[in-house]
Amino acid sequence: MAGLFEVNQSAKREDLFDVLTLVDEKATPFLSSVPRGSTPQNTLMEWPVDSYATPSLGGVLDGTDVSSYENHAERREILRTYLQTFRRSAKVSRLSQEVSNVAGVTDEMARSIMMKTVELGRDIEATLLSNQEHQAEAGTAPYLTRGLSTWILDTTNIGNQTLYQVPVAFRPAAAQIDETAAASITESDIQDMLQSVFDTTGMINDFKFFAGSELRRAFTDFTRTIATAGYSSRDLNYDGASGTIRNSTVIFEGDFGSIEVVPSSFIGFTAPSGTAPDTSRGFLLDMDKIDLRSHKAPTVERFEDRGGGPRFMIEARCALQVRNPVGLAQFNTNLS
Repeated sequence: MAGLFEVNQSAKREDLFDVLTLVDEKATPFLSSVPRGSTPQNTLMEWPVDSYATPSLGGVLDGTDVSSYENHAERREILRTYLQTFRRSAKVSRLSQEVSNVAGVTDEMARSIMMKTVELGRDIEATLLSNQEHQAEAGTAPYLTRGLSTWILDTTNIGNQTLYQVPVAFRPAAAQIDETAAASITESDIQDMLQSVFDTTGMINDFKFFAGSELRRAFTDFTRTIATAGYSSRDLNYDGASGTIRNSTVIFEGDFGSIEVVPSSFIGFTAPSGTAPDTSRGFLLDMDKIDLRSHKAPTVERFEDRGGGPRFMIEARCALQVRNPVGLAQFNTNLS
């Protein structure tokens, strides 16, 4: 006897869960923590750097008159970079905004603004942590600011700075540029880097270390000691009552400074068209020597709806000012 079966049933309503889930929740830690500098007054930003003279030994013969004088400003130099414009835009048709009932979305226009604002922040983070070289606007080429990978270069790798190279006296030492693969990095590599920063600047600082995921893991592995070939041993503090083993290095205390390790998902993009981060790259930063100078915070600008639906853009203008690269360092296997 014939009857109605679910498989042949018509006019069934769609069971669409009313939540739109994003699985990509990558944060922008560098953009969140970098100090904000003054508002730029020109597309070409310039700032002075200076250094002390090498110590002089010896004495002065009693009764000797002064016959020569020193120029205290003879080591003064100028560093430069350009202001870059960042932009995202979107358009929503009238039917999409006014008629469609989309699961998890009550207002397509509001959601598009939220999405593009987050994406713009990621664009800025990826640019500042990239190897992008700055450039002046000419023809179809826009103004670009310089990324950290290109700011932090020793004399051996300075060729990656093609415009306004950092003067010799203000470049990091060779030991501050480490091209060791992330899997091979040891505590000694970090200590050597910190020592080089101290030898160059004379300062023992609290540093932030922004690292890709592979390099971040290397810090946790520092406490491992090899006991037998093919095996490893590690001492861990374990509270048997808590049911939790903590195995993570967040703060690294070295002989010449303390490092806070901060993972980033947007580190090491390759300009101009790199679409993937370099998870083995990392930057050792004295945050007092870096500024994000913004001329325009991310701002939504709506355009006239001429019948096709509402449209807008989000725009920001900023530049990365590295006040003095000499006290910074990086791990980067892709410099040459």
